[in-house]
Formats: sequence, structure tokens, C-alpha cells
Amino acid sequence: MGNKIRINQRLFRLFIFGIILCGVYMGRAGLTVRAAEQAFVIEAKMLPSDQNAYEIQLKVENQGQDWEGTVRLMMRQDYYGRLNDCAYDTELSLPQGSTKQFVVKVPKDSIDRTDAIVQVILLDKKADKVADKEFGRLLQTEAAVLTMGILSDEYTSLTYLDMGGKEFSYYGKNYPIRLEELDQDKLADSLAAIDFLVIDSYNTGVLSDRVLEDIRQWRDNGGMLIIGTGSSAQEVLAGFDDLGIQCSKVYDPGAGTYDSRDYVDVSQLHMAELTDVNSKYKTTYDMSILMCSEGDGAVGILPYSLSEAAKLNAAGTYELQKEFVESMLRQVSNCASARHGSGQYISIYDNMYFLTEISGYLGNGNNRLQFGWLKVIVILYVIFVGPVLYLILRFVGKRDLYWIAVPVTTLVGIFLVYFAGRGFEVVSTNVYSVTVENLTGGGHAQTYLRCYDAGHKEWELRLAEGCEYAGPLSDSNYKSSDESYFYRIRKEGDRLFIGLNPSVGFEDGYFQAGIAGEREQGSIYSDLYKDRRKRIRGTVTNKTMQDFKYFAVTIGDELFVYKNLPAGAEVKLEDTEVVYKNDGLYSNSMSGYYYGFIREVLSGEMANDVDILTALGMGVYAAYSAGDPDRTVIIGVTEDWHKVVDDQCNEVSYGCLYAVQ
Repeated sequence: MGNKIRINQRLFRLFIFGIILCGVYMGRAGLTVRAAEQAFVIEAKMLPSDQNAYEIQLKVENQGQDWEGTVRLMMRQDYYGRLNDCAYDTELSLPQGSTKQFVVKVPKDSIDRTDAIVQVILLDKKADKVADKEFGRLLQTEAAVLTMGILSDEYTSLTYLDMGGKEFSYYGKNYPIRLEELDQDKLADSLAAIDFLVIDSYNTGVLSDRVLEDIRQWRDNGGMLIIGTGSSAQEVLAGFDDLGIQCSKVYDPGAGTYDSRDYVDVSQLHMAELTDVNSKYKTTYDMSILMCSEGDGAVGILPYSLSEAAKLNAAGTYELQKEFVESMLRQVSNCASARHGSGQYISIYDNMYFLTEISGYLGNGNNRLQFGWLKVIVILYVIFVGPVLYLILRFVGKRDLYWIAVPVTTLVGIFLVYFAGRGFEVVSTNVYSVTVENLTGGGHAQTYLRCYDAGHKEWELRLAEGCEYAGPLSDSNYKSSDESYFYRIRKEGDRLFIGLNPSVGFEDGYFQAGIAGEREQGSIYSDLYKDRRKRIRGTVTNKTMQDFKYFAVTIGDELFVYKNLPAGAEVKLEDTEVVYKNDGLYSNSMSGYYYGFIREVLSGEMANDVDILTALGMGVYAAYSAGDPDRTVIIGVTEDWHKVVDDQCNEVSYGCLYAVQ
């Protein structure tokens, strides 16, 4: 019995010792994994860029063994917590102890919001992740911003007004808010550079008449003034008699009768009883802010103090605080845009959704993808391989060859379908490209591509030399997994590759690429005027080497499309065939072009020209979004442009050249 107990004790000790060894081993393994994770040092910063792409400089230091793989850059939207649809890959070789620095260029129009988190992932040759690092608000260091000046004795309590980097949608684009602390001395000099002016917990009675007049002029020219009152209502409104707002009383917290509809618990705040002397202010269902248009700008006046709301945490959680600020800014800016004539117009032309939608028409005029003859071949095969083949063999007395003739006929059918398919261009990737170049500036061209492949597997194409950057046309598609992607931009050496990871066959991919090279020679001139009946008259001259099958003339929101402008020719518009003009049925010329004209072309006598007219529409959009929409723009479109893809594919290319006057 004693021996048995001693044996059990030994076994128990061995068992405990084994557990300790396993623990030590697992601890060492854990240290090894952590060491592997620590083997790379990843840094990222933004470089200044005047082009249409963000330039992100990445620096990777290898502190471990020799490594070769892929450095992948992706964006993760902070408010969704998931990656967007594009991976920017750079093939890299890093010997032990080495450091490499390189730049990844991301088209600005591919990024919907700059408050996304930039994530850098290192993948080995087996596509396994070996390291990663995130960089918050990186893009915002070089992004266009809306500037908010704050005039307050409680500035530190108002820093939440930048929404923590969350972007604000303004005239169709998303912008981060940048704060600037103001004081009495530099207020006047700062007005020209700010979009919003917030005055809260500040006695405006100390401001000079000159400064107050500067604020009025800034507001009338499009500035948006936001005033927080509360317990300081008399002092804050002291310098703004012209606003027509009087404070008759200030209620202590909980004593007022205001509805809590501002994302703010107003029961915690001092509330000012404000009187609209001239009855020109309005409120909305979700905010008690008083608002009105003033010139091209707007004024918004709150019955409480924004700084007091922050101190007492009256807006609740951090997320609710951002929603409150966003709602307030939206209400005031919408009030301003009601008097700003070009507000709606600009937002439509800055919306990449339109460009993606219209590019979907590319390829509809190509009849090589009609499968009529393929259907005939298949139907004939089905009929022939059965009873017809049997009857023929029976007639010639060779019925015993039926089981041999059937597979032979099948092979012949497959052979015919295969070569018919090659004729219809369904055996390789298809590309439709539209390159747009401004003849009145620079040598930089922008190309938009619609690509698809018949297969269900991932594909990629090498772009031509001179392509500096590439990316999706818009940032609109998302995958459910953080590790997946839809678009892929890969750089190997000095060449770029675009690719797609489709979920179904024939899935469209919409790309854009920036091309630097020699500028197209020549220009386009016009001498236009409007007659008494408001009709456009005058001449357009094509001083380029390209024949334009169609050309467009835009003046403000008026868009006209004409036929045929040869190289070196001058035409009178009144003598030129008009194929489209504004008819007043749509809110603006571009929506009329897309929803009306192109759809009519697709089903009419000009159906074969739908591709080139679609390309022209994309050129019109690009010309509008790149310049002043109130100026005259002439856009010409030509076929058989320079190829953008230097790879095995079927590419149909168009060129759009435009001049702004």
C-alpha cells in the first residue's frame, strides 16, 4: 500500500513538473510571438501634395530576421470600425537590420472621409499577417478643412466643437473641423480664413465698431455666426443690436420651460428667454437654436451656453456630443445655403456617386458582347447531338458509331463556343477608359476606368508607364470582414497594378488613375455670347491635333452638346447640329444629361454612340469639379485614345480635352 502511495506521489510530482514545463514553454512561445510582433517598427506621416492624391510616407524597420513580403495600407472608418474596400500593396524586401522608406499615393477622390484610421499591415509570402499598426487622423494633417474661430473666455471648454476629428458634410464634401482660438486683437485679421465663428461666454460690448462691422461683412459674404448665450446672454449679445434678438430673462437650471430636443439636457443649464424682435428667425423640430439667413451667410443663436453644456456634461456621452455639434452646424450651414445660389449646384458636381453611376454606361454601345450567335450554336448543338445525329447515322447505316459520334460532336461544340466567345471578348479582362486633361493648366491627366472579367477569380492589370497613382473611383463598397478587400492597388518596382477580388463573374470595378506626361498640344478657344432670346451664339475653335466627334459647351449651369469639331476647325454654334441641351426638367444640367439624355440615347437611333457620349459626360463632370462652375468650359471627346493598361486585356479608350475661359 505504501509503495503504491509513493508511486502515485511520484506520478503526481511528474504531472506537476510537466505542467510547469508546459507553462515555461508556452511562456517562451508567447515571448517569441511577442518578439515577432515587435520585430518591425512602422512609422507613417503625410507629405505635402498639390496633386489629386494623398502622399503617405511609410517607414518600415526590420529588427528581426530577413523578411520579404507585402506592406499593405488600408483605411478603417472610425464610425463603422471596419476596413474600406481597397488594399494598397507594396512589395518589399527587408534584410535583417535594414530600414526602407517609400511613399504610397492614394487618390483623394477615393477617400470619402479623412477621419478614417490608416492601418499598415505586413504580410509574409503566405499572406499571413506578421505585424500591423494604426494611425488615427493621419489624413487630416493634409486634408482641406473647415476652420472654426472661437471667441470665448472659456476656450478650453469648447474644444469639443471639432467633434474629435469627425468630418462634417458641407456642400457635398466631407471636411474635418479645425479650431482657432481668437481674441480681440486678432479677430479682424482672422475672419477671412474662417468658415464658422463661435462666440460664447464673452462680452462683445468691448469690441470696437470697426471689428463688429468686419464681422457683419464677413457674415454677409458667407460666414456662419454661432452665438451661445445662457447666463452670459446680455454680455454676449451686447455688440449685436443689428441681430434683432433681445434677452428678457435668464432662468436658473431647471426653471425654464424649454423642451430638451437639442441632444442636450437643458434642465442642467441656465436658459435665456430670447425674443425675436423682427420675426425673422426660425427653429427646427430637433433644435431650439434660432436661425436666419444674413446675406450669403447665417446666424444661429442658442438659448444656453456651449461652454456650460460642456462643463456639466449636458450633452451626455462623447458620441452624443459629436451628434449635437454636427446637428447644430448642419442647421446653420443649411440656413446659409438657402441664400447661397451655388450651394446645391456645387454639391452635385462634387459628388463622386454621379461619376460612378454614369461610368456604368461605358460598354453599352459595344455590340461585341451580344450572345445571340452563342445561343444559336448551343441550341443547334442540343438539337443535333440527340435525335438528329441518331437519324443521320441510321440513314447511312452507321448506328453503331453513335456513342463515338456523340463525344466528338461535343468536342466540336465546345470548340465552336470557345472561339465564338473569343470573338465576343469574354475570355479576358475588359477595360473602358476615359482620360480627361485640362488644356489650360498643367500636364497632369486623370483617367477613369470601368473594368470587368468573366471569371470569378481575382484578377489584376498592369498600368502603362507614367501612372503615378491609382485607386477606386469612390469609397462606397465595404466588406464584412476586416481582413478582406474588394479593390487592390499593387506597386512592384516603379509600376502600378490595379485588381479586383470579385464575388461574382462579370463584376464591375471602377478605378481612377493619375497620369503624368507630356501635355497634349494645342488648345480650344471660344467667342460666345447670348442673343436677345438668351440663345448661345458665337464660334468655337479646335486648335488641337484631335478630331472631336462630339463636344460640349457649358456656361454656368447651361449645358449643350454638339456634333463634330475637326482638328484645326472653327465652327459657328448656330450652324452646328445640337444633340442635347437643357430642357428644364431636371434640377441641373448634369442630372438631366445622366437621367435624361444618356438613357434616351441608349434606346434610340444613337445607341452605338452611347459610349463616347458617356465619356463626354464624364469629361464634363471632371471639368466642373476641377474649376469654377460659373466659367465657360469647352469639352471635346475623341475615340481611340492612348492606352492606359499595359497588359493582356481588351481596352476601349476615349480622351476628353477641355479648356476653361
